[in-house]
Amino acid sequence: MEFITWAVVVVAVLAVILLAAWRFFTLRSKGTSVILRELPQNGVHGWRHGLFRYNGNKLEYFKLRSLLPMSNLTLDRLSVTLLDRRDPVSDEAVFMSKGVKVLHIQSNDDHIEIALNTHSEMAFTAWLEAAPDARAEHTLNARDFNRFRPGKDTRKNR
Repeated sequence: MEFITWAVVVVAVLAVILLAAWRFFTLRSKGTSVILRELPQNGVHGWRHGLFRYNGNKLEYFKLRSLLPMSNLTLDRLSVTLLDRRDPVSDEAVFMSKGVKVLHIQSNDDHIEIALNTHSEMAFTAWLEAAPDARAEHTLNARDFNRFRPGKDTRKNR
C-alpha cells in the first residue's frame, strides 16, 4: 500500500512539473509581459504578473503563477473601453519597471487596471483602436452586394 501511495505522489508531482514547464515555455515566448489587477482594490493590493496574448478579437491573460492550461482572463476587443491612463503611485513604482503606465479599462461591467511598458501600451492601444465601430458595422444584402460586383456595369443606361 505504501508503494502505491508513493507512486501516486510521484505521478502527481511529475504532472504538475510538466504542466508548469509547458505553460512557462509556450507562453513566455508568445506573450507580452503585463501586471494586472481587477478593481476595486485598496492600495497596492491585487496586482498579478502575467502575459497578454493577442488572438484576433480576443486578448488572453495568463497569470504567471498559474497552472491552468487556458487563459485566466479573456477580453473581447469590442467590449473593452480605455477609461484612463496614469503613472504608477510611489508604492506601485517599487515593483514596477520605470516607464510603465497604468491603464484603467472597462470590459463589460468589469474594471481592470493594467501596467504596461511603452511598447506594450502602444501595441495594446493599437489593438484596441483597430476594433470596428459597432455603429458602423452593417451587413450588405444581396442586392447591394451584386451592385458592386467586379465586371458589372453599375451605370444606368442613358
